[in-house]
Amino acid sequence: MKKVYVDTETCGLYGLIVLIQYAYDADGEIQLFEPWRRPVRETLALIEELCEHCIVGFNLSFDMFHLCKLYTIWSLLPEDFIPESDIELMAKMEPLGRDGPCVKPAAALDLLLHSRRGPYQCLMARDKIRVRKVPTVLAGPLACELEGRIEFEGIMFAGRADKDAPKWQVLDRRDSVTNAVDPDFKDVVLGFNPQGGLKYLAEHALGLTPFKTFTDVEPATRPRELGYVPFAYGISSPEKDWQVWDKAGKLKGVAWPALMQEHIDHWAHNEDARKYAWLDVHYTRLLDGHFDFPEVNDDDSVLACMVGAVRWHGFIVDTEKTAELLKNATEILEASPVNINAVAQVRDYIRETMDDSEATLLDASTKKANLEKIRDEMVVTEPDEICVKCFGEGCLRCGGKGTLDVGPMPASTRVAEILKIKSAGKEVELHSKLQQAGRFHASFSVIGTLSSRMSGADGLNAQGIKHSTEVRKMFPLAWDGMVLCGGDFDSFEVTLADAVFKDKNIRSDLIAGKKLHAIMGSELYPDKTYDDVIASDGDKVLDMYTRGKQAVFAMLYGGDHNTINNKLSIPLDLAEAAFTRFQARYPGIARSRAEVAEEFQALKQPEARGKVYWKDPKDYSETFLGFRRYFTLENKICKALFELAQNVPREWNACDLTIVRTDREQRVGGAVASALYGAAFQLVAGNIRAINNHLIQSPGAMITKNIQRRIWDLQPAGANDWVVAPMNVHDEIMCVTRPDHVDKVAEVVAEGVESYREQVPLIGMKWCLAMDNWAEKKGGKNAQIVYIQPDVSTDLLSALEESNAYADFGGAVDCEYDLDDVLESDLFDDSFTNVNAFGDD
Repeated sequence: MKKVYVDTETCGLYGLIVLIQYAYDADGEIQLFEPWRRPVRETLALIEELCEHCIVGFNLSFDMFHLCKLYTIWSLLPEDFIPESDIELMAKMEPLGRDGPCVKPAAALDLLLHSRRGPYQCLMARDKIRVRKVPTVLAGPLACELEGRIEFEGIMFAGRADKDAPKWQVLDRRDSVTNAVDPDFKDVVLGFNPQGGLKYLAEHALGLTPFKTFTDVEPATRPRELGYVPFAYGISSPEKDWQVWDKAGKLKGVAWPALMQEHIDHWAHNEDARKYAWLDVHYTRLLDGHFDFPEVNDDDSVLACMVGAVRWHGFIVDTEKTAELLKNATEILEASPVNINAVAQVRDYIRETMDDSEATLLDASTKKANLEKIRDEMVVTEPDEICVKCFGEGCLRCGGKGTLDVGPMPASTRVAEILKIKSAGKEVELHSKLQQAGRFHASFSVIGTLSSRMSGADGLNAQGIKHSTEVRKMFPLAWDGMVLCGGDFDSFEVTLADAVFKDKNIRSDLIAGKKLHAIMGSELYPDKTYDDVIASDGDKVLDMYTRGKQAVFAMLYGGDHNTINNKLSIPLDLAEAAFTRFQARYPGIARSRAEVAEEFQALKQPEARGKVYWKDPKDYSETFLGFRRYFTLENKICKALFELAQNVPREWNACDLTIVRTDREQRVGGAVASALYGAAFQLVAGNIRAINNHLIQSPGAMITKNIQRRIWDLQPAGANDWVVAPMNVHDEIMCVTRPDHVDKVAEVVAEGVESYREQVPLIGMKWCLAMDNWAEKKGGKNAQIVYIQPDVSTDLLSALEESNAYADFGGAVDCEYDLDDVLESDLFDDSFTNVNAFGDD
């Protein structure tokens, strides 16, 4: 089997292929193939030939989507037909091609995904670095100082229109309510715009001289298109001259058939464009060598090909049910008292039912977590309470009564109303898209996050579809002649936590059938029993079980009592007590946090507003399955902020101006130092939260992807009838399956899950052999379920203790740090470097 380096040029992102570029092995001549000007049989033969080998590409989910699309459409045509002769016929055939065969290469290697598993993760999207509340008089000098102090690779900003613009920007700080600019302070912000595309990466990694960008060589006009409706007839028609209009009646452009001839001619005759296309293959081949020829057929590369093929076929949706849900959601949205997309209107609508102190959280932000906190906290438990806003005279806060009735206050009621309307807005968006497409063209980025999890893409986020039975019922998924199989892992995060923390008490409770979420719920509500919490699951008034689940997840992913207080509206004293007792019960969690802090906590401040210390942190965190998340870039920036805070320029300290920052008066030089320390501590805290998240999320992603890949291995290579079509959403795997392979798929899933038994002893899954729709993943009427579970008759607890993995660890470890946090001194050794106190503080 040869390696064949492949790339494609397309009319837009979702139109048809215009050019196929390929070359065999290390020395094969690079070919540019024009499918529109060649007989159909030649294109079909070429794609079949490519699929007999190992396809090496850069972003294979894109190229395989298009190769599969082209093959299925061309298969509907006479073999000697020249497609260029009738472009409108190709547009008619396009939606019909979705029911064509599956196209799958014998092997695959995606160099984009390979780059995301290493240090080039830095090219993925990331948050801005923000130095907050810098005195205005020194904001500009600080931005200039940081600009010269920290060097970055140009590729980190290659997406900027102005490559020479300063990387650090001075931005206004605005009042969240009045929007007035704060004259005393600014934020100094670093925003990345990396480019991880083939040309950028190759030129950066290989030191090549840039040729041209795609915008330099592309055709003059791009088509108007939608990723979730990947066919022209889904957005326009020849009767409309292929014009595409938005809901407001504004012309947005034209669909691909109106531009195809222009694109065909362009890629056939424009020499710069053809050289650009030739370089795609040349650079791909060079990158393969630069990465030392990675092992082919890794899970991610194989799944990239699967995602492309499955996406093109599309899953079946119940359009009648979708239309009904769309109607219901639209009615809720249209009855809204405010424009839910206008933050000011939402804030004002809720705020008029609150006094100023209650509105503080709302003024900070109208994000969902804040709204939920207001909804849950503004509930009256004692009758006849006097309204503190009107003192008995009557106002909107008390509903005009002067006193407060027991139950939700008007602010809580309005917030619940807004949350319901926002949810309806998302449903309108989802159902409208599915109605337009007629199918669910699920698109995924195989490594969509820095922890390797898949993410939704192309305008319809499959990962964000509601879990409600009502919504999931509208997804039969399976097409005629096929069966929907599927399931999800049992308490996946908790079983992974057991594997990561190696805590004998966690394992003992799980083996005994106890639910950690209910245990946490009984800690959050100490007057309730474990059984009370279990019974509250699904309660619309107070679901203590779900609150406990949310608190457990917050802890597993690095949160603490403050997180529980902020996110779940649990009083701080109760949250702190619950947090402490939970860690005392499961000391392995505290031990794991301490280990992460020991390796990654770069800053230490033993005394509030005292000396700050630096210790070089590790540059990556590696999971027990071997996936690394890199923090090299963040560590570099953090150290630079720290060093500047330690020694701000003399002229800044000499500036004889004082300013009140936070709760104290400072000279402006000291205030800048404080802002730098605050940014550095915040950056470190973000890293530690990400690492705690990574240790659990990444293995979950890798296991789920591996099970999908094992299923996909049942699909034969080449162009064949569909046997399996998997889809992964979080810890669920759905699979449209040919009836004669239902048992085989179940067998493969069971073997895959069991293959992780040694690393994740409590891993389990319920696999349903046949479902009517996605909502029945745990088993519908007359469902047959395969239970894949640990053998609890074996002494799993003794095995944990004999492995010497467990050790007692006393005390809770706080992983939420800011400038005034005091870290426990026994978490750190003498390898910290003693440094001077900062500024005037």
